[in-house]
This record gives sequence, C-alpha cells and structure tokens, in this order.
Amino acid sequence: MKKTNILLLFLFSIDIFSVGEVFVINDYKDMDRIINFPNTEKYKVIVADLHTHSVFSDGAVWPNVRVEEAVRDGIDLLAITEHLEYQPHIDDIPHPDRNRSFDIAEDIAKNKDLTVINGAEITRMFPPGHINAIFIEDANKLIYLDEAKISEAKEILKEVPEESLTNYEDLSWLEDAALASLWPVKSALIEARNQNAFTFWNHPAWSSEEFIGQPMLREIHKEFFRDNLLHGIEVANGDGYSEEAFRIALEYGLTVLGTSDVHGLIDWDYPSSIGAHRPVTLILSESNSIDAIKSSLFSGKTVVWFKNNLIGLEDNILELTNSYLKAKKVEILENSDIARVEIENVSDVRFIIQVLDQSSVVNESNLIEIAPNEKTVLQIDSGIDKGSLDVKILNAFIAPNKNLLTTLKF
Repeated sequence: MKKTNILLLFLFSIDIFSVGEVFVINDYKDMDRIINFPNTEKYKVIVADLHTHSVFSDGAVWPNVRVEEAVRDGIDLLAITEHLEYQPHIDDIPHPDRNRSFDIAEDIAKNKDLTVINGAEITRMFPPGHINAIFIEDANKLIYLDEAKISEAKEILKEVPEESLTNYEDLSWLEDAALASLWPVKSALIEARNQNAFTFWNHPAWSSEEFIGQPMLREIHKEFFRDNLLHGIEVANGDGYSEEAFRIALEYGLTVLGTSDVHGLIDWDYPSSIGAHRPVTLILSESNSIDAIKSSLFSGKTVVWFKNNLIGLEDNILELTNSYLKAKKVEILENSDIARVEIENVSDVRFIIQVLDQSSVVNESNLIEIAPNEKTVLQIDSGIDKGSLDVKILNAFIAPNKNLLTTLKF
C-alpha cells in the first residue's frame, strides 16, 4: 500500500474515533438500564432528561458520551444544557460558538432512537439562581459581554471567596464570567422568549441554600412568572427532591420537572447494579413531534420519576397509573367467599399500594408491592366485592406529602 494511502487511512481513522460514537469492546445491552414507560391510550409518553452537561461547560465528558448514555437508558429526549457564563474548560476547548456541544450531540444522535434539543443554562447568583432554556435557536444570543463594564467585572471578582476557586488552576475564564453576569438575567430570558424557548428554574432549593431562613421564592421569580419568562421548575434534581419547589409549582401553575443535571458519568451517579435510575421527566404528548412535546411542556403535562416516586399533577399521574396497573379477577375459590385478583404492572415503577378497606383483603396485609413489569395476586372477600378496590399509591405524590387516591377496577 502506498504511503499516501496509509496516511489517508490513518487520518480517516482519527476522524471516526475522535468525534464519533463511543465504542466498547463488547457491545452488550444492559436491559436493567432501559427506562420503560409505555404510551397510554391517550398520550405518547416521552422520557426526557432536560438538564445535562459536557466538557463544553463544567461537565467531565464529551457530548457523544451523553448521547450514548441516553440511548442505553432508553431516553427519548435529551438536552445538553451548558452553562453560558461558567466555562472552566474554555482555554482547553476554545469554542466561541455556544451551540457547539448541541451540534456534536445532534450529529451523533442522527441514526439513533433519540432526539437531542438545543439548550443552555443561564447562570446567575441567587436570586434568581440558574435557569435552563430549551428548544432554543441560538445559545449565543443568550449571553452578552459588555467590554465597557470590564472595571465593574474586576471588582466583582475581588469578592469571590478564594476557596471557591481551588478546583481550577487556570482562572482566565473568570473575567468573562463576571462580565457576562452583568447583563440582566431578564434580558437573557426575553431573548429566550423571542426564540420560543421553554424555560425552567433549576435546583431552586440548592441555589437558595445559603439563605437559610429566607424564602426560596423571591419577587424576581414572581415577576418572571407574570411576564411569561419562566415556565417550569425542577422539583427533583440529581439526588435531591424539594417539597417547597413542588408547592411553588402547584401555586403558580409551573410545569414540574425532574432532571439528572449530570456532570460526570451516568453510571457513576446511577449504577444499575443497585437498581438506581436517573431522574427523568415523563412528558404526556399528543405525538412524538417536537411541536407536540413542546406544547405539552408549556401545558404542564408532565410527571417526574425520581427514586421510584411519581410526582406531578393528579390528572397526569392518574393517566399513567390507570394505564400501567391492570387488575382482573382470576377466580373465586371453591366453597369460599374468597376471590383471587391479579394486578399487573407494565411500567418500571415499583408500585407500593395500600388497600384502603383492610377488611376486603383476606389473609394478608393491605400493603401491596408490585414489582416493575410483574404481576401479583391477592385474595379479597368476594362477599363485599364491587368489582373494584379503593387504594392509595404510597409512592405517587400529587402535592407535598399527599398521595394519589384511586380505584383499581377489575
């Protein structure tokens, strides 16, 4: 083979392996990782992770890893939402185009069963804290550096505690971060609205944790709600859940969201070996189209799946439970008043159910656990059987500390 051909082959190989898919020695399928939420009769159920990071902000992996992880987990919709202002790797990975991580991820996902959408994290001190904008057209328009304010930016840097900077040796990016923070966050949100973006308040409890004793919700947030600049709120982020965020969502009509906010590897944070799963937002959509999914987000048609809990509006959770829990009478035992009822669970939720009328359950507890994608059989008193059981689902929440009450019909 000629040297020229060898060189071309070498360069072609570099191109494939440097920006392409993540290759592994043994291409196996870990079925325990796949998140399974079937469609209901009325809706497509879109499994979404709308808050993730890569090395194009403060994440630890290339965007193609985010895509491959999402495919392995059975995610339908993924947003890689880089910090616009917080760019600690910018000197190592220069990228004047803030859409770059999305472009890479979208290209890798072209032939996969995954939709990648453009997003960004507008990063400010609390209040208001961090805000994600997704379905954006151009992330570059959500950040503005006014060089005339460089002196003001340098004064801000003098107030940054030294201990908060120890993670990074090269701090040259900080000046731009301080400069970017001087552009009013409302201006960034107006631009996001001009791009028809869906925006949501990230990890509100975590952002406000330095202000113990003060309310999480501030006037600036209420202003954004009123001006249609902020549409949703994370009630679950990573390893944490906030009842206060859920209460705010209900009071102000915000869409509830659950996200991984992953920076490292999904396997590190949510190992399937112990049955862990990333938090996701289940979007109830009329179809698989981007327009339909986006419409459902604006309409609040979501349920959060977090640590085996379902969190959301009552109607939305009922839509799922009515589809995922199938009950039927198997038989009436001979010479007895006992009926055997089979309940099938066709989702990845491990349902924990309390039968409200203890007397209707025979020879067993009124607490029932139905494993994911499994069936269980219980015995009930057929003498009082009305063809249904009133139950409380202990891991489904329609408000803080308020479980879903429903009826299983068979």
